[in-house]
Amino acid sequence: MDRPGRRIGGGLAITATILLGLVAAIWAMLPDGRAARVERIADCYDSAALPKVATLPDGRKAMRLRVLFWNVEGLPWPIRSGREAKLARMAGWIAQRRAAGRGPDILILHKAFTPEASRIATLAGFRSIVPGPALGQERNIPPAAPPAGYAEGSRWAKGEGLGKWLDGGLYISTDLPVMAARSEAFGADSCAGFDCLANKGAELLTLQLPGAPAPLYLFNTHRNSREPAKVGIARAEASHILQTRENDAFLASMPADAALIAAGDFNNYRAGDKSGRFAADPAFQLAGKSDAFTARPAPMTDAAAWKQAYDLLGYRSSDRLRIEPLAVATLFDGKNGPRLSDHDAQYVIFRVSWRADTTPAPAPFKTCPA
Repeated sequence: MDRPGRRIGGGLAITATILLGLVAAIWAMLPDGRAARVERIADCYDSAALPKVATLPDGRKAMRLRVLFWNVEGLPWPIRSGREAKLARMAGWIAQRRAAGRGPDILILHKAFTPEASRIATLAGFRSIVPGPALGQERNIPPAAPPAGYAEGSRWAKGEGLGKWLDGGLYISTDLPVMAARSEAFGADSCAGFDCLANKGAELLTLQLPGAPAPLYLFNTHRNSREPAKVGIARAEASHILQTRENDAFLASMPADAALIAAGDFNNYRAGDKSGRFAADPAFQLAGKSDAFTARPAPMTDAAAWKQAYDLLGYRSSDRLRIEPLAVATLFDGKNGPRLSDHDAQYVIFRVSWRADTTPAPAPFKTCPA
């Protein structure tokens, strides 16, 4: 006859085995943070696939760049489910426009965490597809110093301190020659709430426009969310400020007067957006909406621009490259196309121009063989 203690001990062992089995099963079903990642940078370019260089009435040379910026809500199970069909529609629409010669020259994605989401870039056939921070990528630049008590307020039940399960979800894709590409993750403790489960950060590309005298920089980032982080607003906004400072430190490698197109967490006038490099730079503008689809330059403090679109693109000109937003449209918002994501797509046409008498910058690129 078994002793009571032996029966209790055996029951605990069985219970522990069952619990471990459940944990293992759940862990096996969690998303693979490396499965979606695609990366390629072309070592040549096809001149026929690039936007044409035109001559403006004032004699300047110019190139029109069509930029599509979309937070595609490519979140994996168990965070989201049933997204495959809508992500496939996004991929198909962009690929069809590209095949017809009417697609974006630059595609910027956020929340492309799943293979179905990153396929949006691959199906469109871009020569270069550049992701942001990888799953295991750590920050090289010192992180921003958090406010007093911030680290002590971390809560694992809200996703903090559990490590990274996903990469940064960022992509920039283009056929334009990519001279350089860098990415930097945010500090491991600079996040708040469930945003901490993704290795968010930023990426910076250096493009050479054929014939242009200076490079064009592309910046993409995804800072901490507000309500979706499921922590207090004050903590989410403190994280937003920390990550803004870390973005600024990352951008310090770029010349202060460089020509830039920036996409990021410009979906609300957030705590971080009121400070930092972009807010302090009077040359940095937002591509705001005017009448119909006409674009207008708007400063960071322009309340109307923030209300007109959930996501915004910013830009700054340099002495050698002038950037002007010509047109802006909100797509797939339930009016201009079916709603396919919790964010609308933003389509902006920029004109980048330069003096015709300037010497083109040398570029270590060759034309791709036919």
